[in-house]
Amino acid sequence: MEPLVKWYGGLDSNKTELIRSMIPGRFDHYYEPFLGGGALYFSMEGSTCYVNDKCKELMNIYRLVRKENRQFSTHFKMMCAAWLKMEAIYLRIIDQLEDIVERNRVGAYPDFMRLVSDVNELADQITYQDIFRHVIPDPQDFKMEKRHQVLQEILRMEKLIDLDDEDVKLNLLVALKESIYSFLMEVLNRSSVDAEVKAAALAFILNYSADIPFRKDECKEYRLPFGGRKYCNKMLREQVKMLGSTKLQRHFERTTFGNMNALDFLQKYEPTADDFVFLDPPDEVKKGPGAWDFSPEAHQKLASYLIEECDAKWLLMVKPNISSLPMYQSAHLRVRQIKGLDKVIIKNY
Repeated sequence: MEPLVKWYGGLDSNKTELIRSMIPGRFDHYYEPFLGGGALYFSMEGSTCYVNDKCKELMNIYRLVRKENRQFSTHFKMMCAAWLKMEAIYLRIIDQLEDIVERNRVGAYPDFMRLVSDVNELADQITYQDIFRHVIPDPQDFKMEKRHQVLQEILRMEKLIDLDDEDVKLNLLVALKESIYSFLMEVLNRSSVDAEVKAAALAFILNYSADIPFRKDECKEYRLPFGGRKYCNKMLREQVKMLGSTKLQRHFERTTFGNMNALDFLQKYEPTADDFVFLDPPDEVKKGPGAWDFSPEAHQKLASYLIEECDAKWLLMVKPNISSLPMYQSAHLRVRQIKGLDKVIIKNY
């Protein structure tokens, strides 16, 4: 199964297969204290699993999917469908959009406000009801996002010298799809929105966001930048099919979910000698506003636990410059640099 969400620093399919080739052939229980997107966890069908992440918003998504929450599922599917609907509507107006771009690039607009007026008139042909089946606050926000994203892209392209027709078309499609993304970011930050709708918006946003850590900004709001061109054609068909599927529900039934510090999780559930633990902790940082940044002290405490207390077989992925690396080397554990990975592999078996 594919992960439900993309997570910063998570494993892609190639890396997942690489790690799977390194884990023990047999074990009783699978543990993952830093779940994130859970690419390896979702590949562990048939195993009894204990998984955890400190991010409560992320774990809430898994909780709602496990409960087969209808409101979450309905809104997530609607958001995924909106991505496709925008592409279909874009094909209907692309010729007019290209004409506006060309006229602006050759200086054919008498004034800026006329450009704004033409962009708004065309963007307003894409209605809220065209894109979303259900009303989620606020249709007016979506209207403004469409106008803003298209206008900004046209102004950006005005300054570009080498720009062919295909570039123009793709840039305009990205701008229109980003209006969906930015609108759902506003939904996520609205205090009046139902928790299930917020969770659906977050699940969608995580799949299309730039590869940066998930956290709130200084205004206590979520602001994850859009991933841009490389995600424009990404469709979440597999994730939509997974919701409510027997395959996923059976996997979740064999899983215990935690939402705590990684060490607290491991000490609570105590993996034994017949179990396997996969660890991919956050990068080491000395300071940072994110609640799940991992400090040098946290890495050292984790190393102490793994070396001195953990009876299970374990595999750890960490950056090669972490402060705790000498602790593993002193314990005569092999540290391997694997081609294609920016992290080293440390294991006790």
